[in-house]
Amino acid sequence: MNILELMAAPFAECLILVAIHTYLGIHVLKRRVIFVDLALAQIAALGTTVGFLFGIMPETPSALVFSMIFTFLGAAVFAITRFRHEKVPQEAVIGLTYAVSCAIAVLVVEKTRGAEHLKDILVGNLLWVKWADVLTAAFIYLLVGVLHFIFRKRFLAISDDPEKAYAAGISVKAWDFLFYLTFGVVITFSTRVAGVLMVFVFLVAPAILAFMITNRLAHQLLIGWGTGTAVTVLGLYLSWNLDLPSGPAVIAFYGVALVIGGIIVFLIRARPRSDAVRSVLLGGVVTALVVWSVWSLGRWLATTKWAISDEARHVEESIAHDRSVAAAQESEAHETRRAALAARTGRCVGANKIERHLEFFGPEEQLQHARETLRVNKRKGLEFLLVALADEELPLLYREEAVDLLTKAAGKSFGYDTQADMSQNAKAIRRICERIRLMKKADDD
Repeated sequence: MNILELMAAPFAECLILVAIHTYLGIHVLKRRVIFVDLALAQIAALGTTVGFLFGIMPETPSALVFSMIFTFLGAAVFAITRFRHEKVPQEAVIGLTYAVSCAIAVLVVEKTRGAEHLKDILVGNLLWVKWADVLTAAFIYLLVGVLHFIFRKRFLAISDDPEKAYAAGISVKAWDFLFYLTFGVVITFSTRVAGVLMVFVFLVAPAILAFMITNRLAHQLLIGWGTGTAVTVLGLYLSWNLDLPSGPAVIAFYGVALVIGGIIVFLIRARPRSDAVRSVLLGGVVTALVVWSVWSLGRWLATTKWAISDEARHVEESIAHDRSVAAAQESEAHETRRAALAARTGRCVGANKIERHLEFFGPEEQLQHARETLRVNKRKGLEFLLVALADEELPLLYREEAVDLLTKAAGKSFGYDTQADMSQNAKAIRRICERIRLMKKADDD
């Protein structure tokens, strides 16, 4: 599957998210309720999570109904808590609502053991979005867009200047409720695909960049849509090339785009520009120094005793002790095995042959080496075969293969019985040893 086939649906979903969220984000910034989308997204996610408590799977229509009900309740709360002369900022109510919703979701997840579901709520499943989801979201967002276009003067009035709206006799709470209701519908569908974090970024980031550049709504929309499209394309492309999660990749790239955009706007508007350039360069140097310092500090701290907890240190010490004991046991077993082979093969095989036999990874390599040695030097090949046959750890199948090699090389098996133990095969091993000594004597003569 190539990038176009895999990323086409996620890209289309991102485009419609940019289209609707940029517009709503402009309203959010004008109202100075920056975290309202996070709160509504978390409330929508809480509805899905509570449905999960009843056995309703997150991707089903029933879960959507639960999510919508909770979102409508959240919209009512935010509409009611907006007062003309407020003593407590509405942002505080929004933040508290988000925190409480998040805490309840964690408690519900703890009861349902749905940790993976909680992760999906945060980062979404953008990469696995289907065309049916894209078309459904596009239809819903289009209806919301049409509604906002028809009543745009009312919505803009209560976002731009609520005091003027009150003076004009507009029912601010009623229109607020309708705004948050439609806003909640968008957030509900967006959260199911993109997750809470990505919904927040799609809502706020393009709007922030647009606000930095102009105050005209039409231009703000064009800037938000253009930058949102460009960031989406680059973010999805990087996630494909670097094998990264698509949602977090787009979110991270939005952060980079905002920093770059802010620097460009600052340089264009600053007077004198030379001072602005020096400030940007100085900021870049300071940033690089801070990053380098943090990196160096992290690498140094990782080498100190402060980087490891007492529990982890005890675990490491226990592992090191177990490895030390295992190594000692392995060394002891190796020495015992070597001594046993030396005792069984007598004086007909040198210690180097035994050690060489023990160095091989397993019986397959041991017999392969004996086979190759037989082709070059029959006597030395028989020596390696003898060591293998004297090794009580040689498996039965390999023992039979060794006897076959022995019979082909020496013309007989010397009475070696593959089914017998080492004590029963002691005479056969001595006969093989005698043959090897005779061959060695012949070679010397």
